Amino acid sequence: MHKPTQSAPLLPCALTALLGLFMTGCSPSSDKSWLPLDVGLTHEYIVTQTSEEPIEAQHWTLKMLRTEQRDGVTEYIRHHSEGVAYHLVADAQGVRRVATQLDVDNEPQPDKEPRWVLKMPYVVGTEWSTPTVPYLINRRNEYPRELKNTHSALMTWRIESLDDEVKTPAGNFKPCMRVLGEAQLNLYTDPVNGFTNVPLISREWYCQGVGLVKFEREEKIASTFLIGGTLKAELSDWSR
Repeated sequence: MHKPTQSAPLLPCALTALLGLFMTGCSPSSDKSWLPLDVGLTHEYIVTQTSEEPIEAQHWTLKMLRTEQRDGVTEYIRHHSEGVAYHLVADAQGVRRVATQLDVDNEPQPDKEPRWVLKMPYVVGTEWSTPTVPYLINRRNEYPRELKNTHSALMTWRIESLDDEVKTPAGNFKPCMRVLGEAQLNLYTDPVNGFTNVPLISREWYCQGVGLVKFEREEKIASTFLIGGTLKAELSDWSR
C-alpha cells in the first residue's frame, strides 16, 4: 500500500479496496451483492475530518476500471482519485487485496500477504485481521509529522449487522452490512503518561446492490506531543 514517499489513501481495508461478493452465489454483478464488481461502476464520496487543525472537506471518486488475468486468477481493478489502483481477488473465501499500483508505478506492487477486505461467511460474528497504520495521528512539532510510515498495528474486523439502514447525501440504503475494525497502537503520548494504548477504530457500511456507502475512522488521542482526529466518508453519488 509502494514507494516510501507515497502511500495509498485511507479507505476501508477499503481503506483499502472496496469490492466484494454477495451472500449467496458467486456472480459479482448481482443486485444482491454487498459490493458489485461491474466494470464502470463509480462511487463518489464527500469526506470530512475533525481535528485541532482546520481541514477542508474532500471529494473522493472510486471507479471499477477493468479486470485482469494474472496467473490464471481474475483480479478486479478499482481506482481511487487520490492516485492509486487496488487489485482484488474475489472467490468462495471472500474478497482480498493482492496488490496496489500508484499512478506513477509501471507495474502493480504485490502485497507481501493478501489483505482481507471481506471474509466469508457473510454472517454476524465473522472475524478477520489486517495490518493498519495511523492515518489521522500527527506529531505536533516534529517532522515528518505523519506516523503512518513508522508505526503499524493489527486491526481485528467483525461483521456486526446485516440489516442496518444508512442515510447518506446519495439517499437512504437498506439492507447494509456493518463491519467494525478495532486496533490498539502503543504510542509515547507525554512524560506524565508515558506509553499509552491508543484505539484505532474503523466502521464500514456495505449495502446490497450499491457497495460501500459510508466509512468512519476514529484516531482520538490525549497527548501533548500528538494530534488525533476523525474522518467520515459518505456516498454522494454513484452510477453504473
